[in-house]
Amino acid sequence: MDLLDIQGLTTHFFTRAGVIKAIHNLSLRLQKGRVLGLVGESGCGKTVTALSILNLVPYPGKIVSGKIFFEGQDLLALSADEMRTIRGAKISMIFQEPMTALNPVFTVGNQIAEVLTAHQDVSKQQAMDAAVELLRSVGIPSPEKRVKEYPHQLSGGMRQRVMIAMAIACKPSLILADEPTTALDVTIQAHILELLGTIQAEMGMAMILVTHDLGLIAERAHEVAVMYAGRIVEQTNTRELFANPQHPYTRGLMASIPRPVQAGKTRLKTIPGTVPRLTDLPKGCTFSPRCEIKTAQCVVEPELVEVQQGHLVRCWEAR
Repeated sequence: MDLLDIQGLTTHFFTRAGVIKAIHNLSLRLQKGRVLGLVGESGCGKTVTALSILNLVPYPGKIVSGKIFFEGQDLLALSADEMRTIRGAKISMIFQEPMTALNPVFTVGNQIAEVLTAHQDVSKQQAMDAAVELLRSVGIPSPEKRVKEYPHQLSGGMRQRVMIAMAIACKPSLILADEPTTALDVTIQAHILELLGTIQAEMGMAMILVTHDLGLIAERAHEVAVMYAGRIVEQTNTRELFANPQHPYTRGLMASIPRPVQAGKTRLKTIPGTVPRLTDLPKGCTFSPRCEIKTAQCVVEPELVEVQQGHLVRCWEAR
């Protein structure tokens, strides 16, 4: 049985400017211990997908339809109290900006301890002792000292490590990592990603890695789902995606990756046009206004179909 099985998820934001169709009919499956990369341009619905799994879509957003089965239980059918017992304990999220995710008026130790006392039968002192060990496990030096400090007293890399410590505190089955290294410099990014990979492998947790970085996907993910304008346009295992990309959007993303070439010899390719407004999506295939191989058939939106074993593509020309 899959650890996570999302079926036909649709999430909209109802604003004065119109209905923002953030996610449309999204289906995903994830097995225990596997890493799924969710990739695409900013605004394509990656973060909203993660928030929908936790049923934390902010106002004026609403999950319109679909089912999200986690360990065989439909999360969208649970009460608010039942969902609170799952968040942090069985499903955790690492946010992309720890300075806004962490509470500035509480020490990092108190914030980690709060996760433990909320989900486990431990005393406050036991939770604080565990917080020290968690900080040690994520590579923070002098954890006995750091546990008493506030978020603003820590560097960006340390704050992100605190977020990871909070996420793994209750040994969840699934971690949602939303652009976990965006705000960090390159050297710190490498350390954080190595740490995440080690923890995920040692604890056997599944992970959804939300990113726009295809290099990160190639290195860390087992499977990949490429999103565009709230839809999955291609999904397969990582090796297959990089060896044989089928959707023109995926090919465009691949072609835009900088490669070491002689200076002045090759121009970096780009995808023409811009991502459509989610309040005014084009008819038919949402990528067609930017697509170089579009045909008359593209005025009808294609379904996500299996073109090869385990390789799903939403494109008429890929069939």
